[in-house]
Amino acid sequence: MHRLGSTGWWALALVVAAAAGARCWYVAACADYGHARPPLEVQGKSPPSFEGRVDEMSRLRKQSAELQDLAHNIQVHGWFGCRAWLSEREEETAHVAPGYPWIMALAARWDMPADAVLRWAQVVLGVLTAACYFFFARRVFSHDGVALVAGLLCALHPFWIINVAELNDGTLATFLFAASLTLGCRADRVGGPFVSLLFGLSLAGLAMTRAAFLPFACVAMLWFLLRCRTSPAGWFGALLAFLGFANGLAPWAVRTWLAFETPVPIADSAMLHFYMGNNPRATGGTLDETSLRASLASERLQELLSEPNQARRYAFLGKDAAAEVLRDPGAALGRRLNAGLLFLVGEEWWKTGVLALQAADNPERGNAPEWVSYAGETALRGSLLFLAIAGLIGWRACYAWRAELRLATLALVFVPMPYVLTHAGPLSGPRLPLDGVLLCLAALALTSFWVNRARSETAF
Repeated sequence: MHRLGSTGWWALALVVAAAAGARCWYVAACADYGHARPPLEVQGKSPPSFEGRVDEMSRLRKQSAELQDLAHNIQVHGWFGCRAWLSEREEETAHVAPGYPWIMALAARWDMPADAVLRWAQVVLGVLTAACYFFFARRVFSHDGVALVAGLLCALHPFWIINVAELNDGTLATFLFAASLTLGCRADRVGGPFVSLLFGLSLAGLAMTRAAFLPFACVAMLWFLLRCRTSPAGWFGALLAFLGFANGLAPWAVRTWLAFETPVPIADSAMLHFYMGNNPRATGGTLDETSLRASLASERLQELLSEPNQARRYAFLGKDAAAEVLRDPGAALGRRLNAGLLFLVGEEWWKTGVLALQAADNPERGNAPEWVSYAGETALRGSLLFLAIAGLIGWRACYAWRAELRLATLALVFVPMPYVLTHAGPLSGPRLPLDGVLLCLAALALTSFWVNRARSETAF
């Protein structure tokens, strides 16, 4: 692998400029420089305006905005709690990963509008994500041309550009996932204690941002530990990576143990989501709390509501979900198929035939150009079709790089798995981080003739 020369630096600068320009324009022109709600949403319904002041937060808490409740309690009261699913009051909770609520609470402490701070911080993360995939594609395929095309595809990916103005964990999870892939491939090929430590920390941060990524994080760490057996001084890199991963998760694990007296790795709601995807009312997507409560018998619902320990309360639902699967295995398999389809296209497409929510009637919406909504939906559909076709062609053409792509292959298996086994999330949110791998494969498909010619000349 040759060092990054002048051509490579110019290619990286082009990728960074394209990513920064697209995201800065979208936040400035369509979200009132970060102060207003964007016209389109691909991750799900964003919470109301988040200003970070105690009086504003108190008003928002009356609207039952979960993220705001969590951020308010972290900021003002110093505890991680809100009114969670199947509870009648605010309680100490672990039903969601703590990463993004903590960041929201941190942004609220600054003497600046928290909405704008979060959105511009996500612009920076979006630019870094495109840069990460530039280096990932270059490391895997050993070709600056593929890296340039992959970086530009990531820089101009419509789903990521739209998501950068939403107040949710989509951009943060996408960046941490890209960083873990890039650092993991570099640590596997080159080694180094610092890179190994960063790889472990990035996996821990990814799991702390989205609990559904914990299976992938554990498998990726196991893969790296096995790969270190054949590396010079690999034991040291493996030790540092494991310590970074374990220490990143340990404080939260200790907190949940002290709060619920039961081991909870990230979130205690795994059985809640398992039941949400396996009950008579399940569709493969999310259920609101009204439908969830209606799916339970009145005696069972009262039994759950009377349980003060949240971890035990959600664990009880696992038995109900297992009984439903055994009662009708065919329906359970059908729900898994629906969850897989919703993971790819989003729940909103299943309901209304669109890939993004329109915020046209929202009073908090920014003064975006009228053509953005129409062009945005068209770009999203074209991008999804391009991912499906070019990604499949790239997957067929990547056999020669199968060893270098092992970590990405693990991601293609273990990232969707929790959603398929339980239920898919709203819109296209769960799939967004995985789009980077598909875009790299699409870049290989677009440059396959160029790359194969260079490989043949090198072999000759």
